[in-house]
Amino acid sequence: MYISNEIPEMIAHLEPVNSCFCLTDASKPDYIFITSLRKRFGQFLHLASISLRQQGEENTVDAVQILVSRLL
Repeated sequence: MYISNEIPEMIAHLEPVNSCFCLTDASKPDYIFITSLRKRFGQFLHLASISLRQQGEENTVDAVQILVSRLL
């Protein structure tokens, strides 16, 4: 059983997006655009986690854990 220790205020609530399509051709503009968004978002999350770890306060450990758990 997984016990969550997430803070409700730290969880984003977004409207679901129905995409239902598969991008397989790496030369198409749609594929390039979506993969670049994924990469930028991953970099953002990585830099955010680094920044939180460098804060040095005890309460930021929970924030980093929540941030990283959202990636999984």
